[in-house]
Amino acid sequence: MAGLEEGLWDRIRDEIEELSRKGCYESVSNALSLYIAPKLRVLAAALLGYGRRAPSRILDVGCGPGTSTVVLRALYPEAEVLALDPASFNLLTAKSRVKEPSGCVQAVFESLPFPNSTFDGLVAMFSFRDVSSYLRALDEARRVLRPDGRLVILDLYRPEGPLELAASIGHFRVIGPMLGLAYGCGLDGLKFADIYHTVMRMMTPSELVREARRRFRRATFVKTPLLVGILVAEGPRPS
Repeated sequence: MAGLEEGLWDRIRDEIEELSRKGCYESVSNALSLYIAPKLRVLAAALLGYGRRAPSRILDVGCGPGTSTVVLRALYPEAEVLALDPASFNLLTAKSRVKEPSGCVQAVFESLPFPNSTFDGLVAMFSFRDVSSYLRALDEARRVLRPDGRLVILDLYRPEGPLELAASIGHFRVIGPMLGLAYGCGLDGLKFADIYHTVMRMMTPSELVREARRRFRRATFVKTPLLVGILVAEGPRPS
């Protein structure tokens, strides 16, 4: 439940940036999700403001090439949306894709360069499982969110049963690399097999909810197809 160890974290970061430079990372990721990932991004972004006043300052953590940032800007045109990612290439791409970007910041989830109570919305779409410490990332989310702030995490989760485990092995260790080869990544497409390693180190839904509730007054988790889930947590508890 710790997160990605340093060597694997560095490798995953470099692979994502390399595949993004080749222009095939997003297309393979969408195909791997059976093309429901874009809809899930919209759903996760909508949950950030569901049932309350629309957020005015949003942090998109692990924004990648700006796919989620574009969605957030479309749903919350009046909000300030900051895009954050450890990879400089991703930030350049995000800045070019997002109309009137509020800002791009190079940093990691576990050490956010912002004062306490800065945002009323924080999202991490398909990026939380790649951090080096899940608990530090949750601590940072609690710290930078305002008292009425809301956290939304959309990501793959570690299987909790034998059927989910079997599906994970087949989908990420076999189908992922095949799609990488088919979608123009060349032999680098084989690197999509590393998604499996990040999934197996990720928290289970029950672990994620438990840790979120230690840091937030309310937290719920909803499973969607293909081992993807959405965590919604709000009301940061005092540190």
